[in-house]
Amino acid sequence: MEYTPPFQYLLRQSFKRFISLSLILIGLVIFVRFYEILFISGKAGYPTGSTTELLFGIRFDLMLALKLSAILLGPFLVIDYYNMKVARIFMATVSIIVVVGEVMLLRYFSTTRIPLGADILGYSAAEINQTVGASGEMNLTTLAPILVFFLLSVYVYFKWHYFKVSSLVIKLYIIFLLFAMIPLNNYNPDPVDYKNEFSMNIAANKFNLFSGSLLRFYQQKEGPTNFVLNANSKPENDLTKDAVEQSNLNKPLVEQAGDQGNTLTSSGDTMAGKAPIKAQSTGNPFTYVSQDFPFLHQENTPDLLAPFFKPGTQAPSVVFILVESLGRAYTGEQAYLGSFTPFLDSLMSKSLYWENCLSTSGRTFSVIPSLLASLPFGEKGFADLGNKMPDHLSLVNLLINRAGYTSSFYYGGDPTFDAMGPFMLKQGATKIVGIRDFGPGYKQLPSDKNGYSWGYGDRDIFRKYLTDLKANEKEKRVDVMLTLSMHSPFMVPDQQHYNNQVEKRMGEINISETEKQYNRQYIPQFATMLYFDDALRYLFQEFSKLKSFENTIFVLTGDHRMPEIPISTQLDRFHVPLVIYSPLLKQPEVFSSIVTHYDVTPSLLALLKNRLNLSLPTVTSWIGHGLDTNPLFRNLNSYPLKRNTGELMDYISGDHFISGSTLYRVYSDMNIEPEDNPKLNDQLQQEFNNYKAKNNFATKGNQLIPDSIKKYIRP
Repeated sequence: MEYTPPFQYLLRQSFKRFISLSLILIGLVIFVRFYEILFISGKAGYPTGSTTELLFGIRFDLMLALKLSAILLGPFLVIDYYNMKVARIFMATVSIIVVVGEVMLLRYFSTTRIPLGADILGYSAAEINQTVGASGEMNLTTLAPILVFFLLSVYVYFKWHYFKVSSLVIKLYIIFLLFAMIPLNNYNPDPVDYKNEFSMNIAANKFNLFSGSLLRFYQQKEGPTNFVLNANSKPENDLTKDAVEQSNLNKPLVEQAGDQGNTLTSSGDTMAGKAPIKAQSTGNPFTYVSQDFPFLHQENTPDLLAPFFKPGTQAPSVVFILVESLGRAYTGEQAYLGSFTPFLDSLMSKSLYWENCLSTSGRTFSVIPSLLASLPFGEKGFADLGNKMPDHLSLVNLLINRAGYTSSFYYGGDPTFDAMGPFMLKQGATKIVGIRDFGPGYKQLPSDKNGYSWGYGDRDIFRKYLTDLKANEKEKRVDVMLTLSMHSPFMVPDQQHYNNQVEKRMGEINISETEKQYNRQYIPQFATMLYFDDALRYLFQEFSKLKSFENTIFVLTGDHRMPEIPISTQLDRFHVPLVIYSPLLKQPEVFSSIVTHYDVTPSLLALLKNRLNLSLPTVTSWIGHGLDTNPLFRNLNSYPLKRNTGELMDYISGDHFISGSTLYRVYSDMNIEPEDNPKLNDQLQQEFNNYKAKNNFATKGNQLIPDSIKKYIRP
């Protein structure tokens, strides 16, 4: 009769086999870490001190391997009981996926300086191919390590899959495995332990960050839709046709007591020969009007821009210049890396300039919906909703349908990327110019070593726009241009000239030799800034020769901060300049109050409504409250910020900011410091969760605006 070993013995033997396979996983994951230290960090130009952070990050690799082992233990024991070979293949397959995935993710991080997360779900296969192609990373140098780690993992698992483990190792392993099973938030670095966000990210295990991001995305995807309106909300049946059409709530608010009626300029002094303008407030809380439309509120944005403009009744054109990766870290006065945009700096001195503006995302996908329509995010960006995009108000569709404006969108790349072109068509734009529409006489940006180019450079975008403008100069326009030169692979025309200009510029600005050494790691990135700045100079020089220049309002901002130069804080990724320039301005002004892209459309419409006596709806679904024209540092409002298409985990409210589960205080230089205030953290998290519920409800059910005000956006 065949002997059958006791179940306890079989279980013990299975557990020993599992330990040997799990230890191989731990060894391979740590081996990937040393590959990053020895071969990636130096080549990728990680800042000084990164090796220490990488070494200390081994503990997060251990936690990943142990956490994964804890998850796989049960299934492995069950499979191994019936078939040892299948169990080994199961464990090896999962482990190889993790190891190879970690290599791919750290290669991505070394190129972009930000970890890949659920944002990958926000892009089509064509867009991913375009982005990867532009990075120049699809080459043998990149693919070889991936193949090597794959083959190494396969060899180790199928050559040395089982080995004898001492009793001491078994006991230690069991202790660590039990520790990994404890539901503690110790699998990723704690932001409070690191000097900046980049240091935290290089210490982290990239696969752990990636999987955590995916988990958050799917949790938010199926998130709650139960929300509460503000306490001062009106009941739903107050939303009548008469209230929508007849109420007039665009009345300026009185100055806050903190302003004390001071007449301040950007420097705090009265400008000689010019009437000072009083600082005013946008601290106007929304009065929501319908439970069925959670963002719908009475429109009471005060017209705080009018005092800065010369009086007039002629309809001005509005031109938006959206600059890829233009962050405050390297433009404008007190840029902490030094300013590499001398012409833009000179334009700021003649403009209304908000030095503490925040983009609404860390990627390009939200800049147009936020800036032109003050819209919520939806799941992966509002424009990504496509045919399911809820009906909505925007600066463009209101000016087209209520004031007879025309609209166009110019982009040097493929305008379908991030659904930018389709979104503009939805607003009523009649001219979309992309990579296929430039024609002869224009030259694309230099190709990388793989022959890839994003499209046309900034100067060619501006030249194409000016050429087309001359044919229809008399029309009232709201036009949008989006640049792309400040993007990987960071190659521009006359590359060596601009590389040399970087060194020259560092000699002109007040930065230390240490700072210069740091910046020299990123010569191509800074070179694209100087190229853009020259292109911007060209645009204004040529535009100023046109008759329509005198009656045009220019709005210039960045879509987000450039991640390829390491980001200092979680808020730094959103910190961009906002500039409004026009020959119609009375005088320049600098504002230190915090504003966002959400605030631009409400303020511009308030200005144009009063200037042109436009009939506009008196209830809107703007996220923004309008631009705060206070020269002093403050923040009167609360806003969600989406770092990428898959993660909504940042929220600013007053002088506090939450990123994930961490609460920070925001200081006047826009630096942030962790703050231990659980009660306030809980309060802000509840506010943020309420926004997420409203976002899910409104964007999934076409619940932004009621039928009664859709007449404003229809011809």
